[in-house]
Amino acid sequence: MGKKLAYLILCMFILLVVAGCKKKAAGPKVETIEGVTYIHNQATPLHPDKTVTFEEEFTFKEKDETGEIRLFKPGNFAVDDQDSVYIEDKSDMAIKVFDAQGKFLRSIGRQGSGPAEFAGIDEVIPLPGGRLLVTDFEVRRTSFFSPDGRFLTSFQWKKDYGRVHLVGNSTYTVDEIVFNKDKNERWIKTIDFNGEEKVSFGKFTYPEFKRIQISGGAIAMSVPWSPSSVFAGDEKRQWLYHCPTDRYLIEVYDRQGKLFRKVDRPYEPVTVTREDIDKIKARYIKKPDSPVAKIFQQMALPKVKPIANRLFVDSEGNLWVQTNEVKKEGDKEFTAFDIFNPDGFYDARVWLDTSPERFANGKMYRMAEDAETGLYQVKRYRVVWKESRLPSTDHPGGGGTLS
Repeated sequence: MGKKLAYLILCMFILLVVAGCKKKAAGPKVETIEGVTYIHNQATPLHPDKTVTFEEEFTFKEKDETGEIRLFKPGNFAVDDQDSVYIEDKSDMAIKVFDAQGKFLRSIGRQGSGPAEFAGIDEVIPLPGGRLLVTDFEVRRTSFFSPDGRFLTSFQWKKDYGRVHLVGNSTYTVDEIVFNKDKNERWIKTIDFNGEEKVSFGKFTYPEFKRIQISGGAIAMSVPWSPSSVFAGDEKRQWLYHCPTDRYLIEVYDRQGKLFRKVDRPYEPVTVTREDIDKIKARYIKKPDSPVAKIFQQMALPKVKPIANRLFVDSEGNLWVQTNEVKKEGDKEFTAFDIFNPDGFYDARVWLDTSPERFANGKMYRMAEDAETGLYQVKRYRVVWKESRLPSTDHPGGGGTLS
């Protein structure tokens, strides 16, 4: 009996040691060269057993408490520091505002090209102090509204601007796309609220395109899996994150465009398979003689996929890297997300069957299809983190999911 007890104690001790060793992964190597801090992370995250679950908390529905339809076709959305939600309505090209309990508050703007009107809403961004910034790619204009929805002012773009990555009190950082005949260029610029350029972060990678001439013009198509810079802004710290996606590297810039940190980790790129190519063909080549099919036939496809599809920052300042690493479990497909803490340390890796869209005030928000009506609705989720005491098997379901 004594030998059995001793054996059980020994087994438990070994298990605890193994679990402890796995949790206490070696920390990153940090060095500073010419004013830039380099953080070389290990392949294993600091907390390999950390998981996250998103528990549905609330749905912003199309009808108000009286049954009147307020939201017909939701599009882009944003959340302010009071948990109010701003949702683009594509049906009447207006922005519908709801409080945290889903009560309809107001409608901002309408369809058109004049002041306080929208032709193609691109970004809806609550500003510090309650104002609202809205970009319109159709009329190439940025408009501002007061906290109660009144139109304040607007300015026309002097250049071709795209996605907004970072917003401050009086400036915002945005893509500038320069369209050339052979190769498009992508610059990152900070402009003020009058449309004047203040800071240039430099030129970054734009997706590779192939073009063919047709009668009356040309048709262009991006090369699938071609490396392209992806960005994310940390509003609280006013940092801009950048990944070139042809290698696992995260560059961090301050609001003045100065590069002050580089973060990396070992990573084996995901190979482009024949199945991947067949899926692309099925999606884009509907007719063999179409211009798109002709463009596709001229392409030399990459052998590996980009490191990242998307970057975003959560409410705690952690950087999420959505990789191209995918696994299947049953009828669900899970994607690997690498999470780096604000210090640049590789903290955790989670597997999710649906990508988070936006974090605000400790919650996660995303657009989801209603199972009964088929309509898309904005949903709010509680973010629940856990860490297992036992070694992880690194299977898809072990990282986290929506519930």
